[in-house]
Amino acid sequence: MSLSSILGQERALQRLRSILTTRAVPPALLFHGPQGVGKATAALEFAKALNCEKRQDDSCPREGPCPSCAGADKGIDPDIRKVDAAYQASLLEQEEAKQRSIKIDTVRHLIRDLEMRSMLGRWKTAVLEDAHTLVPAAANAMLKTLEEPPSRTVWILVTHRPGELLATIRSRCHPVPFAPLAADVIMQGLLERGIARPEAEAAAPLAEGSLGRALQTLERAQPDPEEWLAAPLAPFELADALPTGLHLARPLVEDQLHRMEWHVRRSLGPRTYASAEARAVLRELSDLRRALRSNASPRLVLELAALRLQEFQTAGSPKPP
Repeated sequence: MSLSSILGQERALQRLRSILTTRAVPPALLFHGPQGVGKATAALEFAKALNCEKRQDDSCPREGPCPSCAGADKGIDPDIRKVDAAYQASLLEQEEAKQRSIKIDTVRHLIRDLEMRSMLGRWKTAVLEDAHTLVPAAANAMLKTLEEPPSRTVWILVTHRPGELLATIRSRCHPVPFAPLAADVIMQGLLERGIARPEAEAAAPLAEGSLGRALQTLERAQPDPEEWLAAPLAPFELADALPTGLHLARPLVEDQLHRMEWHVRRSLGPRTYASAEARAVLRELSDLRRALRSNASPRLVLELAALRLQEFQTAGSPKPP
C-alpha cells in the first residue's frame, strides 16, 4: 500500500505530498475527519514515506519495496510507533479491551522513545489513533515536546472528534482534514475487498461517507428495523440480545442507531427534512448517540431508540410521493 492507494482523499493527499516534497515537516500533524475514511492508514503511509529510499512524494508500493518500506509494511520498523489499544495494552501489561483512553505512562514512554535518535538517522514517528481519548495529564505531558521537538521527529494525531482535544494541543498541530467518502468510492472500496455487489449496495447507504462503517455494518450483520418494527416487544428483545460487556455492546448499539436513522431517511426520501416529526426523531437519535458515547447504558439507549422509532412508525410517518 502507499498514499496513492487511499481512496477519495485527494485534497488531504495533495497536502501530505507537498510536505514530503519540500521536507518542511511540522513536528505535529492533526489528521481529522469522519471515522473510517482512511485517516489512520494515511498517517502510517505518510510515516513510511518519510523514510522511503526510492521516492520523494510517496512510499514504495508493496511490489518491490525498498528495505525501509518493507519493514514498515511488516510492522517491524523501529522508527514508527502505531499507538492504539493493542500497543498500550502490551506496553502497560493490561487487557486490550479495557484500553478506553491514552494514558500518561504511554505518552511518557513515547516521548522518551522519540528523544532517542534513530540508529539510521531517519525520521521517527508516533501515530496516535483516537487522539481525542488522551487523558488531560497525557495531553499536558505532550505540550513541551511539541513546543521543543527533537530533530526529525513527528507526532501524528488521528481523530474524528478534534473538538475534544485540548485547545493547546490543537494549536500546536498542522491540520490535515479528511472528507466523507462519496458513495461510489465506498462501493469501490467494498468491491476491492471482495464484498459481493448485492451486499455492497445494501451497506453503502448506511455508511454515511465512511468505508469503515460500511465494513462494520457487514461484519455485525444486525437486523434492519424493517424486520422488527412491527413487533411490540422488539425494543426489549434487541436489548436482551446485547453482550454483557459494555465495550462489546456500545459499537453494536451505535450501529443500530445508524440503521434507525437510515430507515427514517429511506422511508421519506427527499422529503425527510420537510417533515417536522422526522426531524425530531433524527434529533433524538443523535442525542441518544451522544449519550451512548458519554457512558450511558447501551441497553437503555437501544430500548429508548427502538421505542421512539416504533412510535414514529405507528403514528404514520409520511410516505414519499
